[in-house]
Amino acid sequence: MKRYLLGDIGGTNARFALAEEGDGQSLALRHKASFATADYRSLEDALSRFLSDIQGPALDAAAICAAGPLLSDGETARIRMTNCPWDISSDAIERVSGCAHPRLINDFTALALAVPELPVEALHAVGGGVAEAGRPVAVLGAGTGLGVASLVHDGTRYIPVPGEGGHVDLPATDEFEIEILRRFMARFGRVSVERVLSGPGLVSLYEVLGELRRRPVEVGLTPEDVAARAGDGSCPLCGEAVSFFCGWLGSVAGNLALTLWASGGVYIGGGIVPGWVGSGSGLFDEAQFRRRFEAKGRFAEHLARFPVHVILAEEPAFFGLAAAAREAAR
Repeated sequence: MKRYLLGDIGGTNARFALAEEGDGQSLALRHKASFATADYRSLEDALSRFLSDIQGPALDAAAICAAGPLLSDGETARIRMTNCPWDISSDAIERVSGCAHPRLINDFTALALAVPELPVEALHAVGGGVAEAGRPVAVLGAGTGLGVASLVHDGTRYIPVPGEGGHVDLPATDEFEIEILRRFMARFGRVSVERVLSGPGLVSLYEVLGELRRRPVEVGLTPEDVAARAGDGSCPLCGEAVSFFCGWLGSVAGNLALTLWASGGVYIGGGIVPGWVGSGSGLFDEAQFRRRFEAKGRFAEHLARFPVHVILAEEPAFFGLAAAAREAAR
């Protein structure tokens, strides 16, 4: 029996689990726990709390992912998180967990690693298209920020390629989106994709639409508030914000698919869209997303053949982390 420490560290929550894998490579997740990052000064504090709580057996390997670019400091891997003050290092993970050579990877690298492991029932198709075997795969998703990664095939297996596509420039495709972009520029200066395609971005979008429509907005709404009011129809501005969010996500996903030529498929994770789809709320406007995804001029016919799936598996990054830990244990 192999035992792996897994950790998925986002801007808002730090999720941990103990994975157990038998000789037949059947994987079981034990002792899953989630901690608010704001409640802890560092990963070391949160991880020490988790390990103390479970009082678990000796570990064979550890794999932890976090939201931010993976950097190198000599032989030490490090992630200075983008939307959280934590500075995470492989040395610190080794010191707290007792695991030699732990794997530290970007959170969407872990999600990309999970894609080949996901069962079909954990995927929700958005539109048509059929994946081409062995071709590049794109992964993106909105939550506290916007994550991006990809998979490329080396002829034998898929290799994850990390990226920071959430920080590319936000594209505008019509006059009204240009006006929205101007308002965002007045607030933030440079406007990255995740300024709109994230939880905080959804709130900013609602507020900016209020300015442009000259309608009052309520200060202090959370992303969940905006989504809930869009879902029950009580706030037309919230509904419009969600609609623009879906359309813009389609444009960005289509751009990523073109950049990678992701005919192997596009997969949407993160906390927002899978939550909307999984709840059955109808908030995710699949027709709007797909229209914008395919709206690529002379290449629209090609994009129409690229399949898109929303990942509905609970805590899917753990699937990818388990694969990374398995490699580390060899």
